[in-house]
Amino acid sequence: MNKKLHSLQLIILILISFSSNVFSQSEGPKTVFWEISGNGLEQSSYLFGTIHIMPKSDFEAFKTADNILVNCDQIVFEMSLDVPLKQKIEWAKEFILPAGQSIKDFMPEEDYLRLRSYSIDSLNIKESRFDKYIRFKPLAFYSALIPHVIGKKIEGYEMHFTKIAKKKGLPVAELESFEIQMAIFDSIPNTKQMEMFFSGDLNLHKEMADLLELYKSQDIYEMVSLMDEEESEYKAFENELLTQRNKNWVLKLDDLMREKSSFIAVGAGHLAGDSGLILLLREMGYEVEGICLIPECENQLTNQN
Repeated sequence: MNKKLHSLQLIILILISFSSNVFSQSEGPKTVFWEISGNGLEQSSYLFGTIHIMPKSDFEAFKTADNILVNCDQIVFEMSLDVPLKQKIEWAKEFILPAGQSIKDFMPEEDYLRLRSYSIDSLNIKESRFDKYIRFKPLAFYSALIPHVIGKKIEGYEMHFTKIAKKKGLPVAELESFEIQMAIFDSIPNTKQMEMFFSGDLNLHKEMADLLELYKSQDIYEMVSLMDEEESEYKAFENELLTQRNKNWVLKLDDLMREKSSFIAVGAGHLAGDSGLILLLREMGYEVEGICLIPECENQLTNQN
């Protein structure tokens, strides 16, 4: 699988057991859906690993998760996106590089020309639009390209769950603010971000296909394995992008779950591993058990038994 999948996980994904006698602390059923109970909770809460954005044709709604969501008392996202237009405009300003700068300043000339050619010829981005995109910070520039890969019909689990929560009238809580997320990425040098997003061959369509294949398998352990590869550009910034954020989140989740039964939707890349939310919640004393959503997960449990 393309090693640049790490970058897609960062943006799009980022971005264990039914029984302790069956599964180890680090492994469990291949599922993105988990029940959190015990440790004094009056009602269970639930953790769903999302993919933030994908083609609508590849999206699958899981009735099991949807039915549980409507019976929870609140929904929790990494960050709430349901804000007034004025706020979104203010946020958009933070994605622009300082006057006089462009992404050209953070990569070799030949790499920039290759990226420009790829964007215009393969992604069918108009030159005038591309020239606006290059004024974006690397994260925003990369994010701007993804819809050109996916197409006009876009879906994501946060979008899907937001619609359900609105219909049900569920309150929304967030684990971190927009300002915190921006500060995390702004702490990574722009040259390093460009290396993370655009090193190696440029084939975002294949990267998206690989990502979707991985997500559909719900193999959260393979996600961790890919991100743990030493050659990954992501590895050097794992603490800022994943580890410390997860540690901050579980402290917030501890408070939120004690207040209300919570449906927690975060990028699937945050779930597994030694610094993943599943293990961190268990270390706090919670029971975290997988809920199967796909046949492969059910087959795994059958074979284990």
